[in-house]
Amino acid sequence: MKERGNRKLKFLDKFIGIPLIFILGLFKLKKRIITKHPQNIIIVMIAAIGDTILLSSIIKEIKHLYPSVNITLVCSNGNIQAAKNIPHINQIIKFDMSSLLGSLFLLRKQEAYDLLLDFGTWSRLNSLISYVIKAKFKVGFMRKNMFRHYIYDRTVNHVDHIHELENYRNLLRMIDNRLLELKPDYLINSESINKIRAILNTNQKYIIFHMFASGSHKEKKEWPKSSWLELAERLNEESYKIILTGGKQDSEFANALAQKVNGVNGTNCVSLAGKISLEETAGLIKEVGTIVTVNTGIMHLAATVDSTSIIAIHGPTSPLRWGPISEKSVILTPAIKCDNLLSLGFERHDCIIENGCISTIKVDDVYKAVKNNSSAEIGDNLAKAGSFF
Repeated sequence: MKERGNRKLKFLDKFIGIPLIFILGLFKLKKRIITKHPQNIIIVMIAAIGDTILLSSIIKEIKHLYPSVNITLVCSNGNIQAAKNIPHINQIIKFDMSSLLGSLFLLRKQEAYDLLLDFGTWSRLNSLISYVIKAKFKVGFMRKNMFRHYIYDRTVNHVDHIHELENYRNLLRMIDNRLLELKPDYLINSESINKIRAILNTNQKYIIFHMFASGSHKEKKEWPKSSWLELAERLNEESYKIILTGGKQDSEFANALAQKVNGVNGTNCVSLAGKISLEETAGLIKEVGTIVTVNTGIMHLAATVDSTSIIAIHGPTSPLRWGPISEKSVILTPAIKCDNLLSLGFERHDCIIENGCISTIKVDDVYKAVKNNSSAEIGDNLAKAGSFF
């Protein structure tokens, strides 16, 4: 079952989830006391890859605060591949959206935990999952008009004016404020690195294009196809070989773009969309060292690789809210300022530009960012990015 952008699930989540969570909140135990030194913590995160990558920072913080703690993560089909490579997770429980009752029953059978942390920001399903899990103390987000906070013992306001990682940190600070503000992390094993090295030519200059966003308004976060084609042609003239990444659902378009770039007999562009795993994609990013990407989970994945230069193309999303956590990032934003930036991802968004505000980002600016991607210049660009929003 498709999870992200599923209208049926969102309808049920809103019109059944809101009254259900309110009623369940009436039966919540009162005046529970948090365990000072939790031995087992369960985290609920059934969102997308990017959110899960950001969560890796929080898991590192938890392990620093409580070195002997056992950490369990509840995830979904949409983010389990990301979850498997996050350090310090002892157990993963997959929540199957196509079998809601069965998944809830499975969670209910688990032994009681000392602490539950729910990092869901709007979904009432997160709250239902948190309700059925047995835990001595439960913490989750409260957000205006989401009506999902009734079942928690302690809540934290989720807000739009800070980075999402800072929202996550604020939730953990409700338990313990001795945070180190660690960066997100993602493990890449040697097998994945070796597989990628086997398909790369050490004498070739490469660059990665990740053209595909996800979620309810994915098309509004994607740079026009014609712009990608023009950028590819210009970089080919600079002897770059372009590697396209994406999921299986992106492979048809990626293959078509590669054919256009290559013409009849060329080999200057290759598509690996749908052909390599998420971990292998991380290995590819590490080995290539430069990626041009829209604002999506792969952007956050790239930010975990310290040596990688990221050219991040943002549409109706603020880099202050969703930008890459990396000092080696050039952030490019639209020539016009959107009146209503996407924060949760599914809000109503209308743009006066036919192809969306992201289409006002010029190929020339992206090309220059690629050519000028030394560490010093990238750091300067990142510092200036906040002036756009």
